[in-house]
Amino acid sequence: MDACFQLKQRLHITLFESFKLVFNTNRKIQTVDGSFSQFSVSSVKDIQTVVKFFSKYNTLMGHKAIQYNE
Repeated sequence: MDACFQLKQRLHITLFESFKLVFNTNRKIQTVDGSFSQFSVSSVKDIQTVVKFFSKYNTLMGHKAIQYNE
């Protein structure tokens, strides 16, 4: 089974740059369709870091929180 964590938004590239620092990753912020920024990680190490972070701080909201909790 493959796993990934991915966020996509029209704004807030600074937020995604902050994720790189918090999750200690060098992943590039991608531009999708010329109007969205996307942050994505898929390595086991990166996924473990994301899970630990959101398990500790429980800061996801909306649809992403539902996806995370499934």
